[in-house]
Amino acid sequence: MARKADPKNFERVLDAAATLFLDVGYDAASMQQLADRLGLHKSSLYHYVNSKEDLLKQLIDEAQTTAERDLEIAEQDLENGYLTALRLAIEQTLNDRSRVSLVLRQKPGSATGDGAVAHRRAYDRRLAKLIEQGQASGTIRDDIHPMLLARLSLGMVAWIVEWYDPKLTRFSSEEIANAALTLVTQGVNLPLPCPTEPH
Repeated sequence: MARKADPKNFERVLDAAATLFLDVGYDAASMQQLADRLGLHKSSLYHYVNSKEDLLKQLIDEAQTTAERDLEIAEQDLENGYLTALRLAIEQTLNDRSRVSLVLRQKPGSATGDGAVAHRRAYDRRLAKLIEQGQASGTIRDDIHPMLLARLSLGMVAWIVEWYDPKLTRFSSEEIANAALTLVTQGVNLPLPCPTEPH
């Protein structure tokens, strides 16, 4: 259980842990590595958490809380709920890649993994519902199953975690978000030119 002895310092510990887990992988990361990055004695970390597993759970909880809040916002958008949800998911991934990556990489088999997977599936269902509403209103094509469209869309968002690094990429976060939404709404094919009328 996270102790949160000092909120500001605790957030600093969480940020460093999220970056460490992204850089070396959760399994390979150690509390000593985290202490070294923070310039602390390893024992000092236990003022904030009991274990590495506590850090993982806290980081996943934060990411899921943000995703839940954003999805609730999208569900209030009666005209473009799907696109709003997708935009907010892209923005969260770009702005908090390390925490989002932890959610995406969880697998069943532990309490934390089971919870993360259940949350992802619930999110899929709610996004599919927004797509279904758009299909019913005529704003979204209806020849693709809502769940399939939801999961393909989220797959695009999830892949951002693997290649996006704000220190290395040539693309701004705004450019990436706009390009992704354009791809979803307009596709990649250019419109066919209108046939010219014979004179």
